[in-house]
Amino acid sequence: MPWDTLNGPHITFAGVAETSRAPSSIPMIVVPDEVLKVTDGPVPVTVEHGLRAVRAWAWAERAWTGTGRATTSHPSKDELTFSLSRVTSTLLGVAERIGTERCEVTVRVPVPVKLAPVMPLVHDLPRSDEIQVPADFPGRRGRAVMNRNGVAASVVIVSRDHVRPGTARISNHLRTITEPAVGARSDDPGMFLLDPPPATGTSRGGSRLDTLSAILRAGTERGLRWFFRAEEQAMRVVFAHPDDEHQHVVGMTHGALERLGVRSGDKVVLSWLGSETEVTVLQDHTPGDTDTTTHAGQDRRPGRPHDPTKPNLAMGMSAHLAVRVPTALRHLMHMPAASIVTVRRSTRSILARNLNNLIIPVASLALAGAALNDPNWFVLTFGAVATALLGLSRLRMGNRRAASLGRQR
Repeated sequence: MPWDTLNGPHITFAGVAETSRAPSSIPMIVVPDEVLKVTDGPVPVTVEHGLRAVRAWAWAERAWTGTGRATTSHPSKDELTFSLSRVTSTLLGVAERIGTERCEVTVRVPVPVKLAPVMPLVHDLPRSDEIQVPADFPGRRGRAVMNRNGVAASVVIVSRDHVRPGTARISNHLRTITEPAVGARSDDPGMFLLDPPPATGTSRGGSRLDTLSAILRAGTERGLRWFFRAEEQAMRVVFAHPDDEHQHVVGMTHGALERLGVRSGDKVVLSWLGSETEVTVLQDHTPGDTDTTTHAGQDRRPGRPHDPTKPNLAMGMSAHLAVRVPTALRHLMHMPAASIVTVRRSTRSILARNLNNLIIPVASLALAGAALNDPNWFVLTFGAVATALLGLSRLRMGNRRAASLGRQR
């Protein structure tokens, strides 16, 4: 199987399952080093047992060196041993059988593409979640998973003629937030692109009314995003506060809130591998404790062993580029701890919050028109719409491109 294409090829490994001692809120599997030769993880894989299949995130055993959590208790030289997290074994239906009988599983690993990240060009700067590849890149374009320094990011692949073969141009923003975490190894060679695994399991079909409602919500959101200019920002996932660990809220610094055009208590949309989740955002009251403090049993001081299942701030990274995502929310979104998520403000919630500012002027205009003997309802309707648009225009984010004012005389 060639290791130079990104068009869906996978390598299948068969082995025996055991229970991993590493805690994880999402389906996770630790595989022997020979399964993941070029990267430590996380890598999106498909774990199969019988007729069941589970999407999981795979780590190589070498990523756990020094953490005190051995993952393969009785390795065998004759066959591969896969360490499944409790969530993975439960979804596969083998949680109670592991340890009492032999459980064989197969793991489908996507073929990675290794690329060397290079600096972007000033006249064609990529977005924060965009990767520019050569025009003759053999793989498909669109959504993919990027793995760099043990961090998984949902990115969009686009072609450019100015990119040399074997390289990829990424933004300085994406380069910064995918640097190694505090205490992690920093010898990961380059970056890797992988196809996300296909959806598995039984899907529940909704009614026509639910489908129509989803289409209307999506169309409304697109229209409001065009009007309000909801900017997207790629951010690194870090620890949530203990009191938020089981809540569906996220935390950001004051600077990050201003950049997205929201305030504490508003709604934001998290985008991860094509799926979107709307949650409440709160201002982070202690943004400086994400890099050198101890939280939830994880010692993150420099020189200490790094637990790859724990979200950490990157070395030399500012706190305003991080978002605190609780364990419950990462479980809902099937998001590994070390990941990059795209965040933008929810325009529907902002519109709903500011509708009360339009009630009095629009109602006054309608009452004044009704008091006339022969009101022109077309003019009144136009005035009401214009009043609403003017009232909401202050919520629109300005165009942040510089405008030339001409040469000074």
